[in-house]
Amino acid sequence: MLPPERTPRQRMIDLLIGTRLATHQLAQMLGIPERHVEDHLEHVVKSIAHDKTRCFILEPSRCQDCEFVFRDRRRLTRPSRCPQCHSEDIAAPRYGIDLVGPPVGQKDNRTATE
Repeated sequence: MLPPERTPRQRMIDLLIGTRLATHQLAQMLGIPERHVEDHLEHVVKSIAHDKTRCFILEPSRCQDCEFVFRDRRRLTRPSRCPQCHSEDIAAPRYGIDLVGPPVGQKDNRTATE
């Protein structure tokens, strides 16, 4: 369990590092409504954009019937209907944060033996 003294956004970032989770999974883990997770995600994306050591990952939604992938969608929420087959059986997008190397101009403090 994550420490309660951290904000929901800080806890969300901690949960997303190195994994891929949907909003309903995050809501359950954080103990907040799914709609609040979607609101927080918008701010998490902005925070991560300023951090050169982390990269926000969005695995797009996919239609369960025709396998259409919503690659160009900018909104973080799940689409309601497939534009190809009009199915409403859409898999939720999944989010994650990947760690990248140290910022340009800074040395990596790890030694060659690590």
